[in-house]
Amino acid sequence: MKSKERARSLLVMLLLIGLPGCMENIALIGRPSIAEEQNDVQGEVERLDAAARRIYLRSTDGGRPVIVYSDDAKVLLRGREYPVTRLETGDIVAMQVKRNTRGDSYTDLIRVQEQVKDPGRGDATNAAPRIQTLSGRVDRVDPRRSSFDLNDQQNQMVSVVLSENARDSDRERLRRLRDGDRVRIEGKFMGRDRFELLSFLNDEF
Repeated sequence: MKSKERARSLLVMLLLIGLPGCMENIALIGRPSIAEEQNDVQGEVERLDAAARRIYLRSTDGGRPVIVYSDDAKVLLRGREYPVTRLETGDIVAMQVKRNTRGDSYTDLIRVQEQVKDPGRGDATNAAPRIQTLSGRVDRVDPRRSSFDLNDQQNQMVSVVLSENARDSDRERLRRLRDGDRVRIEGKFMGRDRFELLSFLNDEF
């Protein structure tokens, strides 16, 4: 009897010693290896290396970041998509830097805020109207007119109208909007309180 009790006590001790490690392993199951990060990077294009898929930037703080872009990366300009090779030196761009499963940084969408050339004509022009970003709470959605009101972060009401050049995915996104949704959008002001929506940004807040 004593030998059985001794064996039972030893088994309980082993279980107690191993339990924290087991619980830690169980807690890790199902977690992503690396959480996706979405950090905004802005700057002026200095050089494009298409062979290495790298964009060399000069940021507003004087830094010289080098951003790798994916094979399927697109340039978004005024609601339309172009290949990355259409970027020009001097273009002002913004992008969200993500991380893949290996932890490497990259971007798959570059948003042109100011351009030095017109992609439709290819000749030098004056800088296009600056693309701006708005965020806030949706109010009074009108799907028939492809519009809604936005209460922005300054508590100002802005009338937002979807651009005719918007992508189908953005049109579908607007149809699914509900009062109270919080969104982040990109476009340009057509007046003091009227905003042309070129695209919805991926990160809601």
